[in-house]
Amino acid sequence: MEFFDIRKVPVSLWRNGAGETREICCFPPATRDFNWRASIASIASSGEFSAFPQVDRVITLLEGGEVVLDAGKAFRHTLKHFQPFAFAGDYTVKAELKQGMSMDFNIMTHRDRCRAKVRVADRSFTTFAPRGGIVYVLSGEWQLGDKLLKAEQGAWWQDGRHTLRLLKSEGKLLFSEITYL
Repeated sequence: MEFFDIRKVPVSLWRNGAGETREICCFPPATRDFNWRASIASIASSGEFSAFPQVDRVITLLEGGEVVLDAGKAFRHTLKHFQPFAFAGDYTVKAELKQGMSMDFNIMTHRDRCRAKVRVADRSFTTFAPRGGIVYVLSGEWQLGDKLLKAEQGAWWQDGRHTLRLLKSEGKLLFSEITYL
């Protein structure tokens, strides 16, 4: 298991200048031909997302105003805080910012190799998928093993079940479990 604080993850600027990405993890590491990848992106201005053929994406708005994702005839969807939205990375998708910058949590999976399920938790739970996953604290304090996780911190793993315990009366945690095909 690996732990992270998003404030300490290196930043990569987008080629189109419309945002930046903090890659949290990628399997296998350091490759464009990944099985799955997790990142947090900041979108600074409206523009097109990079296309990822054969990749399914799940995006969750973390901060900022609503973002409209427009894939022409395929879909038009407004992202709202903490509501995961799944779509095919093959589509040409334009992001339209409604109120300044946004910050988004992204999970990408190679369609022929694995699937991701992204949810928001507000109480203690144990993960189900033994093949991998990631958690990111939105609010509150959470116990994972012997580690205390607070807002903007998280962990990822490649195998095993893990129990996350909410330590205060309120808190939210974004988590994704990876299932290999």
